[in-house]
Amino acid sequence: MAEAPENVEAAFELAFSYSADGIELDVQITADGVAVVFHDDTLRRITGRRGAVADSKIADLLKLDFGRWYSEDFRGQGLMTLESVLKRYAGRGILMIELKSASGSQDPYKYKRRLCSEVTRQIRLHASRQMHDEIYILGFDAGMIAECRVLAPELNYILNTKKPPSSRGLKTAQSKNLRGYCLPRRKLTGEFTGLCRRMGLVVAVYSCNTPGQVFSALDKGADIIMTDDPGLVAKAFEQHVLSCQKRRFTEK
Repeated sequence: MAEAPENVEAAFELAFSYSADGIELDVQITADGVAVVFHDDTLRRITGRRGAVADSKIADLLKLDFGRWYSEDFRGQGLMTLESVLKRYAGRGILMIELKSASGSQDPYKYKRRLCSEVTRQIRLHASRQMHDEIYILGFDAGMIAECRVLAPELNYILNTKKPPSSRGLKTAQSKNLRGYCLPRRKLTGEFTGLCRRMGLVVAVYSCNTPGQVFSALDKGADIIMTDDPGLVAKAFEQHVLSCQKRRFTEK
């Protein structure tokens, strides 16, 4: 988002050009059942149109411009479907697929079930089993994560949370076969990541957009750092690694 409109091909290509390990994308489902990559509850901010993705048909959405709002340089960027993302990027790096809760006029319960079913179906269709280790499904809705786990237990699941869960909550995560948690950078602590590591759980953190935030997350033991500015973060990460190597060499 620092250099390109979010959730479109231009942004994903730019991220990989900076040697990012992967990309995070938001997924919703259209009125006619197509899983598409889009974040907001409504289309207004990105396209200037009224309504929600959930109330729109894919044919109509594909006619809209999803890049011009950011700048004229990105005019013509179209909506990506989950299928197109999987075909282009599965196997190229980590894919963190965030499930967005119901928006628009669809029945929330039906919407969630349709989205979970379509996301897991698309992954199985367009990503081989060898690629599944690098595909994560995440979201704030524990019910949706549980629904996907029933449909595709072989995939990795991360629960988004606004604060670290208790040790009791971590044990529940183990019993539900969660791969780990994703939380805001301000809530990350070394104590929490240490506990997760001992329990075999992954810790992801969002959004680290300055070198200081990156260094802090690394020092606290985060496994996955999510950012809006991969160019800046990649450079900061390289500096951090070189600094650690130099320190170890000096200590010897």
